[in-house]
Amino acid sequence: MPYQFECLTGSCQFMIRSSSADEVERLVRAHARMTHNSRLTVADIKRCTERVEVA
Repeated sequence: MPYQFECLTGSCQFMIRSSSADEVERLVRAHARMTHNSRLTVADIKRCTERVEVA
């Protein structure tokens, strides 16, 4: 299932294709840590991530 993430700290966004919500959260946290030297709460991750329906 693909997810769309739009970052709160920067103007970056990306797609993640995964069937595991835990993996999506882990990848988003790694992005924030490595790219922006920051941390995101679970609420921030949920607010910035949406599941995308593929037609």
